[in-house]
Amino acid sequence: METAAQIQDVNTIKFILWLSAILIGILITIVGFFLVRIVTDVRHNTSNIGKNRGTIELVKQKQESDIERVEKTTQLELQNLTVQVGTLTTSVQQLVNIQLKTTG
Repeated sequence: METAAQIQDVNTIKFILWLSAILIGILITIVGFFLVRIVTDVRHNTSNIGKNRGTIELVKQKQESDIERVEKTTQLELQNLTVQVGTLTTSVQQLVNIQLKTTG
């Protein structure tokens, strides 16, 4: 027959096993909670990365469009300046010719 000490030891072992099971369950729950948070954050960040890439592409296209527009505007301004300089040169030549005719 089992003695009272052996029964006490068995009950102590049962209690320790029960307590260990509860602690392991709590630890698994805590680890699971953080794993769920990590997975959720990764999914959220992945979708944000996709949105950011789209936004970056839009900004890049807008910059390219703006650069092209500025280049065209600059070319038109240079053409206008060239025409105006040509007109001014002709006017100066005419003025010089008139001045030479009146003094000469």
